Amino acid sequence: METLLNVAIFLPLVGALLVAVIRNEIFAKVASILIGAVVALISLVLFVNFDFSKKGFQFETYVPWIKTLGIGYHVGVDGMAISLILMTSILFLAAYIWSWKIEDRPSLYFALFLALETACIGVFAALDLFLFYLFWEGMLIPMYFIIGFWGHDRKVYAANKFFLYTFFGSLFLLLGIASILVYGYFETGKISFDYFFHLGLDYPLWLELIAFLLFGIGFAVKIPMWPFHTWLPDAHVEAPTAGSVILAGVLLKMGTYGFVRFSLPFFPEASKYYIPLIFTLSVVAVIYAAMMAIAQTHMKRLIAYSSISHMGLVTLGTFAMNSDALNGAIYLMIAHGLSSAALFLGAGFIYDRIHSYHMDDLGGLARYIPYFTFAFFLAVLAGIAFPGFASFVSEFLILLGIFEKFPVWAFVAGIGMVLGAAYSLYMFRKVMLEEESIPEERVEKWKKLKDLELHHAIPFALIIGMALVMGIYPYPFVKIVEHTSKLVFGG
Repeated sequence: METLLNVAIFLPLVGALLVAVIRNEIFAKVASILIGAVVALISLVLFVNFDFSKKGFQFETYVPWIKTLGIGYHVGVDGMAISLILMTSILFLAAYIWSWKIEDRPSLYFALFLALETACIGVFAALDLFLFYLFWEGMLIPMYFIIGFWGHDRKVYAANKFFLYTFFGSLFLLLGIASILVYGYFETGKISFDYFFHLGLDYPLWLELIAFLLFGIGFAVKIPMWPFHTWLPDAHVEAPTAGSVILAGVLLKMGTYGFVRFSLPFFPEASKYYIPLIFTLSVVAVIYAAMMAIAQTHMKRLIAYSSISHMGLVTLGTFAMNSDALNGAIYLMIAHGLSSAALFLGAGFIYDRIHSYHMDDLGGLARYIPYFTFAFFLAVLAGIAFPGFASFVSEFLILLGIFEKFPVWAFVAGIGMVLGAAYSLYMFRKVMLEEESIPEERVEKWKKLKDLELHHAIPFALIIGMALVMGIYPYPFVKIVEHTSKLVFGG
């Protein structure tokens, strides 16, 4: 099993090199889909074989790398990591299939996505801080070029803004890592980047408070938390559809993953100290982003603000210091990754057919593209936490956990969820159902629209299918997620 985890991490990178060297369009598309399918299958095998009754990380590999600096190739997974790796592999497979008809520099396009997949899985599996930072920064370059090369009108502006914000956040993360490295050296006389070495150190409160902020800014920019969020709507609006899928589904989860993996266990006292700050920023994000979403007429911008609002719920659950809330937060990372990916696929499909994201240009599409309407409706239901979908389980757990200690905050978070349902259903009604205001010439154009094709239907089926499985039969997923909350809180 250890070997399989390493294959899942590096097979996409090998594929990226082959695709970049061979530079054949058909080879690039077929190889990417096959590699994506193999990685997804491996992730599923690892997920099924994960023993959630066993404490600690599993499928570990450790190879000394730079001994003098205490750096090693150390990977392994707990319940949260293997769940996120499974979701990541499915979203990348969906992105490869969705991009089947791309014609602009396909070899470079698929090579960048494959390299990005290695970096994303590597972040979730890394148990060495140097390796983690390497993968973390490795995500930046492929996504920068994906937005900058295949985006829309303001793609260069959006790519630069994405790069500058996330690079700025990464510098704080680097300072945070350096601060605990220096402390570890003076405390033990040796330098080590190993995760468990730092987990065993007892940091003084002053260092916890400083390092928490340094790590936290790096993670907050990636999530993004308010007020570090302004890069996200621009990046989503300008990114190609598959880029938005990975950005919303996977990259946004890196920050919340970092809070759970590093901030809570490394700095437990600082995590409690900063609860009022984190809760305030999270609730502002939930409500403010929901209000901004209501004001949008651009579909992708609305979904982007919806993502910021949902990620506010995740950070609320993460720092509620409650097992149910933390389970719900981790569950919502996966649930939101799936629902937001499906919504962006829907927006991308509409743009491919009509060349507009603006709701004022749309309306009454349900009559002409019924299969897409059904898929998009399921995506909307998944996004608003409708019973039967993964997001319902996750948001219920979060509210339950928060309510036990912070009932007022739970009430405010609940308002954000209601607003989320309101603007999502409004978008669906405006785009798919509203026929009254459609001019005659637009009706004639709508009649010629082509419904879902196979390379659209399969990604929808993969993503919505997983959201339904997690919603209808959540037991194994909750048990695996609980594995991480026990590591964080003990028990």
